Amino acid sequence: MTNLYRLRRYLHPYVPRMAAAVAAMFGVAIATAGIVRLLQPILDNALQPTVTQDELLRIAGGVVTLYLVLGIARFLSSYLMGTVGLAMVRDLRVDLFRHLEMLPLDYHARRSIGGLMSRVTSDVLAVQEALSRVLVDVLRDGMTVVGLVAVMFWFDWRLTLAVLALAPVLITLITRMGQLLRGAARDSQEGLGEVSTLLQEILGGMRIVKAFGMEEFEAAKFRAAAERLYRHSARALRLASLSSPLMEMIAALGGAAVLLYGAFRIQDGVLTTGGFFAFLVAAFASYSPLRRLGAANARVQAAAAAADRIFEILDADLEPGYAPRSPARRPRPAAVAAGAPRAAAEGVVGEGSVEEEGPVWEGPAGEGPVGEGLVGEEPVDKLPMPALVGGIAFRDVHFAYRDEDGQRRDVLHGVSFEIPAGRAVALVGRSGAGKSTIANLIPRFYDPTGGVVLIDGCDIRDVDLGELRGRIGLVTQETILFNDTVRNNIAYGRPSVCMEDVERAARAARAHSFIEELPQGYDTVLGERGLMLSGGQRQRIAIARALLKNAPILILDEATSSLDERSEREVQEALGNLMEGRTTLIIAHRLTTVRRTDLIVVLDCGDVVETGTHHELVARPGPYKDLYSLQFADTAAPG
Repeated sequence: MTNLYRLRRYLHPYVPRMAAAVAAMFGVAIATAGIVRLLQPILDNALQPTVTQDELLRIAGGVVTLYLVLGIARFLSSYLMGTVGLAMVRDLRVDLFRHLEMLPLDYHARRSIGGLMSRVTSDVLAVQEALSRVLVDVLRDGMTVVGLVAVMFWFDWRLTLAVLALAPVLITLITRMGQLLRGAARDSQEGLGEVSTLLQEILGGMRIVKAFGMEEFEAAKFRAAAERLYRHSARALRLASLSSPLMEMIAALGGAAVLLYGAFRIQDGVLTTGGFFAFLVAAFASYSPLRRLGAANARVQAAAAAADRIFEILDADLEPGYAPRSPARRPRPAAVAAGAPRAAAEGVVGEGSVEEEGPVWEGPAGEGPVGEGLVGEEPVDKLPMPALVGGIAFRDVHFAYRDEDGQRRDVLHGVSFEIPAGRAVALVGRSGAGKSTIANLIPRFYDPTGGVVLIDGCDIRDVDLGELRGRIGLVTQETILFNDTVRNNIAYGRPSVCMEDVERAARAARAHSFIEELPQGYDTVLGERGLMLSGGQRQRIAIARALLKNAPILILDEATSSLDERSEREVQEALGNLMEGRTTLIIAHRLTTVRRTDLIVVLDCGDVVETGTHHELVARPGPYKDLYSLQFADTAAPG
């Protein structure tokens, strides 16, 4: 319940609205108690032959007034508290998403996309159920029960104490059932996350599933996960369904005792028939709110289990450069301009965005050491990005990570080389040599476990993260496009750029011709991950995006791997223009891509084994010459 209680900070911006809702709930309690209280004069006076017309009109007017107040108060309490719950959940979902964006890549690498999606969707929905519905039931029904008990005391305090003697039994039952329900609810949420993960994985790899004829295998795996989810959900449903009959049985026993006792009190002349009937109505009217309170407990336990899973993410250590917000700041939409991480961290709003209503975004509650190869706690004050006149240097850089079994895996072993400003350096080597790891260290997707990466002699860990990444253009082997228009994919990070600049970048990337042939040209929506385009077309869109960013540092990680020979020649010309005057790191398996670079660094198993120009390396025996000869021998082989 601790994590559910931590959600209270999301109430702060909505305290006035919540106070109005509580006032309306108080009105519901007073009106309900007043209606029950009127039953005595109705039975003892209004239904008697001696009643006067004035007294009858007064009683009838009171009934109408009380029901009018009850209706208005019920509407206001439900609507106001419902909107508070919805707004709180909106803020929680946004904060959860923003926190996921700010976590290190290693965090995402160790967790499934489907599992994280279930935290943002199903777990937040469980919290929404508690905030938008359960909170209403608990407050309104709780006040109603208090009002009805007050009416019961008004009629007969002894009889009321006899009824309340059952309260400890009910509280014990609700508490015990709640403990069992919380465990069952957490199991259900984790089972739903497992199903979401499998679904995302199987649907994303459907081509491979069909190609290998694994439909039945994957269906059996999904069926097993669905069966586990069913068992957990059935257990939670069984526990929730048991609470209501048990409470009804206890209420029936108490009602029978009250009926016998009340009959004796009427015979003794202590109670009137109308008074006893009103007492019974108050007692039985309190049963429905009590039952809803018991059912609310089940939903609260489910929300508590979901809150535990949500705060597992919110408590995770942020990537460096993302400092917790000041308590006086409210969250804003994530900036999409260059340097978005810094904008998100500092509360800088992108062009055209407005400040959102919501709670203060807070950083993780817990802090602690992180694993090897990850980023850790850093000072808040950062240096500005250097002018890049000296270039980038790797000095005895080591990198290691720990796998799922906790075993240390070394990737780089004291790598040292330089990328002079305005020059192009290529990394080549077999798969697994550490090329992409080096590329990931420059924008600080990971930090080295030993040694330093320097820009103009300054350790990049001392540089503002937003400025660092804002000065780096990146084109990777895995082209990431969004379900948006061609224009917005090219202008990603620069939403206010003019259409002429977008077209100029597309022409330079040799993408303009095929974009014009699309149904709506630059306004064509590419679909999920841009799957309506070929691999080479997606690659050229990504290159156009990097061209438009116009960053002084360029990282090309297999940037032409998906292009055919003709397209590659076209893009190579565009890349040549792009690389002019920029500090460029190129990773490529095709050695034709790196022949014109200023320096080639050959890696093998995390070590630098050769350096030199293309002509120098092919002139002497070594790993590079072997790779070059092997590639061109394959090219020359008859098909």
